[in-house]
Amino acid sequence: MFIGRKLELQTLKDKLENDSLEVGVIYGQRRIGKTSLIREAINDKDYVYFLARDAGIQENLNELNKVLNKYYNLPSINEFKSISDALDKFNELSKNKTILVIDELPFLAKAYPGIISYLQGYIDDNKREGKAVKLILSGSDMSFMSDLLKDKAKPLYQRVTFKIHVKPMLFLDAIKILDGIDNVDKAKYLAIFGNRPYYLEKIDKKKNFNTNIKNMCFDNTSILIDAPNTTLPIGYSSNSTFISIMIAISNRKHKIKEIADALNIDDKAVSTYLKRMQDGEVVEKRDIFNGNKKTIYYEISDPFIRFYYSVIYNNLPDIERGYKEEVFTSNIDRINNIIEHGFEDVVNSYIHELNIDRKLNKTYHDIQKYTVDNSLLKRSVQIDGLSESFDKNSLLVVEAKFRDKDISLKIYEHLKESASIFPNYMEKEYYLISKKSFSDDIKNIKDKNLHLISLNEMMSYKK
Repeated sequence: MFIGRKLELQTLKDKLENDSLEVGVIYGQRRIGKTSLIREAINDKDYVYFLARDAGIQENLNELNKVLNKYYNLPSINEFKSISDALDKFNELSKNKTILVIDELPFLAKAYPGIISYLQGYIDDNKREGKAVKLILSGSDMSFMSDLLKDKAKPLYQRVTFKIHVKPMLFLDAIKILDGIDNVDKAKYLAIFGNRPYYLEKIDKKKNFNTNIKNMCFDNTSILIDAPNTTLPIGYSSNSTFISIMIAISNRKHKIKEIADALNIDDKAVSTYLKRMQDGEVVEKRDIFNGNKKTIYYEISDPFIRFYYSVIYNNLPDIERGYKEEVFTSNIDRINNIIEHGFEDVVNSYIHELNIDRKLNKTYHDIQKYTVDNSLLKRSVQIDGLSESFDKNSLLVVEAKFRDKDISLKIYEHLKESASIFPNYMEKEYYLISKKSFSDDIKNIKDKNLHLISLNEMMSYKK
């Protein structure tokens, strides 16, 4: 069953149902949900769907022959001699508004470099003839797909009529996948897997959290043991420097110098690798709230890949030998620590959805973590989420606690003191999210800018 992606799905359907020529580019990380989105949008329409292979031109031509022969009910012995011949025939025989989907376009371009120039002619010819053709181009190679849109020298520049960047799901969509699971376990799963359906859909709802994590992450038969090969850009999982950088970041080395020191290589080399990883959406370059360049840090985009290189990678030999129980038990403290820190991202995902639903007192920019070792308070300051309102008058301050005790007034007062290093705001809006609940002394405070939300309340959010 298809869940979520309402905005992306409606955009795609609107483009496919109008009377204009449309060329759409749909891009995003591997296993993020691009193909599911496309198939949901076209399932009741007239379409040809071609999934390109990471193979040579003949293998791709053979596959395209099969797809077109099936669509036109032609004998299987019918064979087009080239990719362009096959697509020419499709263009000749297709009706107005017939949808052509080329999924994983970068693979086809690798096998047949002329495909992009061919598509330029395909688009221009149909535009000249006034045909409302619908062409959908999808791919996971972020650099390649980005160039289609931005590089003025590329044949499709300014011929693309719309684009959809498929990202992790919204918080509410993610918890719908986990419907029927205990709320605390939902939070744990989201802390490890993020809002990514590829992982969340593999959870066995009949089994408890520990059993699922053992089976999914530490069993030698689990497909997730090979997650880097299936979710990261091709080549990353076999490149020792990329792996070393991901291990360093997973172990909380987030700044360029910290990573360079851990790898014992030059800062500039690390910076070059990080730029490539950022272009591929493997890592995110995050600015700590105040925008100070000294506080730029890097985080692995996919929470499970972060978990993988923190817990699974170094234990692969024992996992392959079948010691899943022992590996899980010996790493339980590390796993719990990852969950506790990952809960901060879960909460910020929830607050982000409140923000886009206009449920906060003000509308805010993206929520960012804040960490500084030497503050004006003469102590370190760590705030789980901060954001400035669009009118620049309010500061959003978020605190997330995944602990088996209530959040107390003392924690709130400490948070207010931490936020006092930002004095130039008329108002500060505080959101405290607790795994359990809150002590009576804080619950008795009457303040429209103080919001106390338990994990159960967070998981029960409805639009």
